[in-house]
Amino acid sequence: MEIHVTAGPACLDELKLRRLLTSGVSAVRLNMSYADERQLTHLVTLIRRLAPDVTIGADIRGRKLRIGAVPNDKVALTAGQQFRLLFSEDAKQCADGCAYVSYPLKLTAGAAVLLDDGAITLTVMEVKEGEIYCRVETDAQLSSGCGVNTPGFPIELPPLSKKDYGDIEILSRLSIDFVYLSYVERAQDIVTLRQTLCAHKMKDTVVAKVEQALAVKNLEEICAVSDAICIARGDLGVEIDLPQIPYVQRHIIQTARQYGKPVLLAGEVMLSLVNRYKPFRAELTDVITALEQGVDGFILSDETAIGIDPANAVRHLHALIAEFNRRCANQYE
Repeated sequence: MEIHVTAGPACLDELKLRRLLTSGVSAVRLNMSYADERQLTHLVTLIRRLAPDVTIGADIRGRKLRIGAVPNDKVALTAGQQFRLLFSEDAKQCADGCAYVSYPLKLTAGAAVLLDDGAITLTVMEVKEGEIYCRVETDAQLSSGCGVNTPGFPIELPPLSKKDYGDIEILSRLSIDFVYLSYVERAQDIVTLRQTLCAHKMKDTVVAKVEQALAVKNLEEICAVSDAICIARGDLGVEIDLPQIPYVQRHIIQTARQYGKPVLLAGEVMLSLVNRYKPFRAELTDVITALEQGVDGFILSDETAIGIDPANAVRHLHALIAEFNRRCANQYE
């Protein structure tokens, strides 16, 4: 059973990283949306020294839209305030009351813009001279680099961006075992990425992240060309109505298994452990349900990237998996 952990500020120093890598980790996920070459080189070298058997995967951003930097990396939004979205390919930093998006959004008045996996809702009030004027619907904290979703308004982007090609160039100089591709829509996305990796003489093992309605529709063709499937419930819960998520999860697991492909579950697996030392009881049941459905592993994100005790999060997940395996073994004795 695989446990993938996301590297982040909470586990970057050597002592914390050592504790994390010896807590039952199978792989480390590098989020290319936030890393730079110097940090990546240092981190990969450190992981290889501390835990040679742990694999390393890089998460390629793909069609994922993000806002640029905001002042002090976090700003408070108040329900009812006006907030502007501006276009900049570099998604540069802006002042209070606005944020840059790396792709020009084609929206109309009344459309919803969801930020940070739907935690923040903006309603479009007016589109004028390339700027989108929105109303903030609830009090919230907006962080630099958080994701942008526009349900009902498809965004026509290629599977790999200019940044992605630059990231792959950087990764080709490091020892990376596999890549995750975010925002997969169809089989050709995987083919394009695999060709790019081969052109850089890299390992071409690809985990397809299913987090869009279109990916669910094209699931069989995606499974056919991928090495593994990740159910990315964060964005999936924004793209698809929330009551459908448990059923879509089960469908993805069943389809991946039919194609003989490993399937990983990501998105709020044990999110309470970002700020707690013991998980919520509902999270325990969620993990066991996923195991019963046939998942082959889990990906921890905020739990290890920014959580108060990354190694503790892995230990709790590892203990649940061990208990599940023990009970399954007893059934056949």
